[in-house]
Amino acid sequence: MNRKRWLAAAAVALLAIPIVGSAGIYAALGGFGGPLKPAEAEAKLEAMLRDVVANNKAVRNGVLRVEAPALGVSGAWAAGVADERSGAAMTESTPFLSASIGKLFTAATVLALAEEGVLSLDDDVTMWLEPEVYAGLPVAGGDAALTEVTIRRLLSQRSGLPDYFEGKTVDGSPNLQESLTLEPDRVWTPLELLDYTKEHFAPAGAPGEVFTYSDTNYDLLGLIVEAATGQPFHAVVEAKVLQPLGLRDTWYYSHTDPPQSDLGPYADIWFSDINSAHTPVLSLDWAGGGLATTTADLQTLLRSLVAGKPVALEAFQAEWTENAVAPGLDYGYSLWRIRPDGLFFLLRGYPNLYGASGSTGSFLYWAPEYDAVISGTFNQMEYTQNSIMFLVRVLIVLGRVET
Repeated sequence: MNRKRWLAAAAVALLAIPIVGSAGIYAALGGFGGPLKPAEAEAKLEAMLRDVVANNKAVRNGVLRVEAPALGVSGAWAAGVADERSGAAMTESTPFLSASIGKLFTAATVLALAEEGVLSLDDDVTMWLEPEVYAGLPVAGGDAALTEVTIRRLLSQRSGLPDYFEGKTVDGSPNLQESLTLEPDRVWTPLELLDYTKEHFAPAGAPGEVFTYSDTNYDLLGLIVEAATGQPFHAVVEAKVLQPLGLRDTWYYSHTDPPQSDLGPYADIWFSDINSAHTPVLSLDWAGGGLATTTADLQTLLRSLVAGKPVALEAFQAEWTENAVAPGLDYGYSLWRIRPDGLFFLLRGYPNLYGASGSTGSFLYWAPEYDAVISGTFNQMEYTQNSIMFLVRVLIVLGRVET
């Protein structure tokens, strides 16, 4: 699911802070405090999470896991109600929809296939897909330009294709984000999503010229994976990522059942006051997301990528679009780089964050200087902008830990 808008809004909110009063904002984020012992930092992080769930009416639940062994900080905390039907509480192990964090899994699969020589990042969509799939996709230059829509450009969101999820239609039709509440019982296939894009959206630009965060790009990657392997997309991700890394609590919720019977249902997902959990329309979240998972599995994924499994995290950083949606927010191959000093000048000295977020308030980031992995979610689209502020607060707490 798309999240460029909230990332940009959060960045602009910080950048717009006037010099007068900026110290107060920094203090409110948790800056200027004294040193913390690891146990004190853990208690503060838990209190921060519980405060959000208790005092924000839109947020029904939340979970946070922080693993920073070099700092002596390690913990997972949860709050709120995970399932309004049963009243079950949110726990540290409750599965949730990761939204666009799923792009990391897609990119890892594509990069692994490239390393194996199954495909090349310079292959274009016309080499792998049938004409009825790619013909008519809205890109500047028309069908002739589709030979320039390469796998590399799909990964880096520089294909020139529009975003069907949050983008504006040319005829007033709803985008797919709006359809989540307008047509909750509709089931979408990847080809139907592409057809809707062809019918209702204008090009974002020419291949290679503009950055447009677009689930369209990642659905095309999913179809290319299927064409290159002869297997369903979700099965390839399972074989290349989930199984090798032992991610036993992660699955594509519209295509497979939970891998363990005792996992229970994934947590409710809220769009304002509408609970969209388990509705057929969530089938639109495919190769651009589509996963239910846990904070523990997400931690394992990012730690594994840092260690080079199944591919090295450096591969996601082969090229950056700097300031992709706002100052301080850069994009690689499905990977965001958040530069705190680019967001807010008083954050100079804090480490960059590398990872991904989802429009549901989900997040997964690594802070190399602290060797910290931060994962969690608030399962509420209305809290997505604030979740990046929450990440900044976590980073500031870690920066106060005495080692």
